[in-house]
Amino acid sequence: MSAIEVYLGDLKSRLSGSAAAKADLLTEARDGLHDAAEAYRAGGVEEPEAERRAVADFGPVDVIARAYQAELGLRRDIRVLWELIVGVPVLMFAWDFARALSFGDWSRFGDPPPSWYHRVIDVADTLAALAPVVAVAGVIAARLLSRRGDGGPTARVVSLALAAAVGANLLAVTMYGGATGVLEPARLVVSVPCVVMSAAWILFSLRLTVAARRHRRPARAIAA
Repeated sequence: MSAIEVYLGDLKSRLSGSAAAKADLLTEARDGLHDAAEAYRAGGVEEPEAERRAVADFGPVDVIARAYQAELGLRRDIRVLWELIVGVPVLMFAWDFARALSFGDWSRFGDPPPSWYHRVIDVADTLAALAPVVAVAGVIAARLLSRRGDGGPTARVVSLALAAAVGANLLAVTMYGGATGVLEPARLVVSVPCVVMSAAWILFSLRLTVAARRHRRPARAIAA
């Protein structure tokens, strides 16, 4: 096996993340290594030595693996932001739609809720609406900052946006369930479709939270 393929195999074994994203990075590395080896061969260097020199010029595999893993982490975190951008509005609309079709107006419960409940729900609505807005801002900022080639600011922006957006969504879900449970537990199970949508939103929020906690600060930024 050639020196380049041995190097790429070692590099691949050190990376974790999306298979497609890993394939992109490894293809980029392979192309660069072969181009470098070709330049050495054009200068009269024999092929095995040309490949060894290309690998040496590319850098120690542990250093390159850290940089590539950072890029994979950044791609993953931006993907989580996109999931939040799409998922939260869809889940909000789907829950209201399910409630309207399967249960109807809240007036069926009799007396209107107290003012404190309306205030809590208003705050939860604001947080739920704010979460995708923050995520959009994070994606846009990442795109702009990545053009400068410095991964530090991009990493910080993505990390903050991810934490803020996921936190806002999780807090909103907690406030919806907590306030409703305190007011009248029966409102939590007004219909089977609403229970299904509530469970879907909770699981979605927990999955995003777990993904956000796995954030790794990238060494270099890439375009979102």
